[in-house]
Amino acid sequence: MNMTVQPQDTTTILTVPEPTVSIQYEVQGISLNRLVPSPANVRRVNSTAGVSELADSIEAHGLIHNLTVRKAKKGKYEVVAGSRRLAALRLLAKEGRLAENADIPCNVRDAENDTELSLAENVQREAMHIVDEILSYRQLAENGMAPETIAARFGQSVITVRQRLKLANLSPKVLDVMREDGMTVEQARALAISDSHEEQERAWFDSPSYNHEPRTLRAMLTSEHVRSTDRLARFVGLDAYEAAGGTILRDLFNTDSGTFLTDQPLLIQLAMSTLEQAAVPLKAEGWKWVETSLDTSNLYGTGYGRIYPQTRNLTEDEQAELSALGESFDEVQAQIEAYAEGDAAIEADESRLADIEQRITAIQNATKAYDPVYMALAGCVVYVDQYGVMQLGRGYVKPEDKAALDQLHRGEPDEREDADQNDEAPLTPAPEAGYSAALVEELTAIRTAAMRVELANRPAIALAVLLYPLVGRIFHTGYMHFEAAVEVSGQRRELAPSIKEPEEVRALGAWLAIKEAWGDTLPGQPADLWTWLLDQSTDKLLELLAFVTAANLNAVNAKHDHSKQRLANADQIAEAVGLDMSNHWTADATFLSRLSKAGIAEVLDEAGCAPQLVRVIEKAPKAEAVEEAEKQLAGKGWLPPVLRGWTRAE
Repeated sequence: MNMTVQPQDTTTILTVPEPTVSIQYEVQGISLNRLVPSPANVRRVNSTAGVSELADSIEAHGLIHNLTVRKAKKGKYEVVAGSRRLAALRLLAKEGRLAENADIPCNVRDAENDTELSLAENVQREAMHIVDEILSYRQLAENGMAPETIAARFGQSVITVRQRLKLANLSPKVLDVMREDGMTVEQARALAISDSHEEQERAWFDSPSYNHEPRTLRAMLTSEHVRSTDRLARFVGLDAYEAAGGTILRDLFNTDSGTFLTDQPLLIQLAMSTLEQAAVPLKAEGWKWVETSLDTSNLYGTGYGRIYPQTRNLTEDEQAELSALGESFDEVQAQIEAYAEGDAAIEADESRLADIEQRITAIQNATKAYDPVYMALAGCVVYVDQYGVMQLGRGYVKPEDKAALDQLHRGEPDEREDADQNDEAPLTPAPEAGYSAALVEELTAIRTAAMRVELANRPAIALAVLLYPLVGRIFHTGYMHFEAAVEVSGQRRELAPSIKEPEEVRALGAWLAIKEAWGDTLPGQPADLWTWLLDQSTDKLLELLAFVTAANLNAVNAKHDHSKQRLANADQIAEAVGLDMSNHWTADATFLSRLSKAGIAEVLDEAGCAPQLVRVIEKAPKAEAVEEAEKQLAGKGWLPPVLRGWTRAE
């Protein structure tokens, strides 16, 4: 690196007109390895931030300001002013970009008033106005210098340069406000999300001052766009959207959530097209109807019934293949565990494991099928869930077909009753066989007592007995005469009718996913349920018991049903499971819109928001107050009192 240095024997004397004092210093080129920090430098805390960038700038432009030094012992020179420049020079030498003995231009001063001199240099600095800075960057770009080149020459990151250029392209009227310090940099960054000068000026000049918060400005300029984190955006994908001609708006100053899709109709069109393609194979399966939908709210209500697949027994060939696959899985798993960490063979064996698991799943799925008789009354819905994943929902029965489904279910017991007429006589004698009704009742009561004793000592069977009516009432709702010897009265209250937008509720979606998984596991016909339960392991029955118990939990404080005893027990259950509602619920616009503005202000105050912000929101129109309050509450974990009971804090 070349640096311009005055000859070492040159002495420059600057004489200031009387009555001020004359100041003398000598400019010398002093070897870098002879320069050391001075204890007289007033900077006691020397941050390393920006040293690398300063080094890049010095390499590109030379040392613009000389170091100020004084002579020290053993031929050294102490740097009184310019410690960061010295650190940058040393970094250049360390990285091999500057010779360790390179001559550095220095102003050599005497030892008097070093502290005063150092203080003057640091205190008298005046930072460049942000508008002047960004316009300078723009001038360099207009002169043909690429952002990457600007970044390299000034020791800045490329993203920093792009951000400066983005600000420089703001409306001239907006820049004038910035120059007069009527706008913060954060506000300017918010306006810069739009490239339209007209939109920028409208957002700033045509809106009241309480709407000039950066969050509010961004919201106004992106209200018609779709965030990249939206479920439809995740489903379609940015690449597919852009390939179809869609435009993307990226906020250079908010990289975490600052990407927007500006063409919402195109996004919806692409999503529906993908769903319709996925629906084509379903139409050939024999369903009564197949529909595609972006709005899944109707699936959460009570209007739809359900049918579930039946599971046949494995064939001998399928059973043999499953056994062989299980052995292969164990062998490969053992090999992986024996490998040393980082062994290249691990990746290949893990891929083999994935293939084995995929084949096992395929065989198991092949044993599940829907009864064509029931398929004639049911259909499929292809939709996008709240996570942006396409779901193929099979077995939905529309309200107008539920009566026919109920009739079909009611016909099954009659058929079995007809078949039973040819079976052996029941174990309990009927009154016609010579026993009075009173005696039959007494004998069967004694028999019941004995059965209770036996059943109490056989937990596995007891679990099956208990699960039989509970599972039947959850998954076979159309079967009107589902009765069992053990009389368990499960209410199974539907929650969706109590929720305004059930499709947006994370906890409800997770619960329905669990229910769907069990629906695919259980036999499709009520007649097969009892045998299936007896065949399950205790662990499997316990898992199912936990599910059906949860299905019957009613902690809803309804308008005409607010039993203190039931709700008190609900609190006990919440305590037992360590319920933390902040993991399942957020104060969003749906909730806030039901409050008055005074209520919104009270929420913000409880959440610890600044009083001046609360007052501003109170004066704003309701819609704007709701929108801003939602943003302010994000991440604060605030909960209404009704959700706080037994919430366990970490």
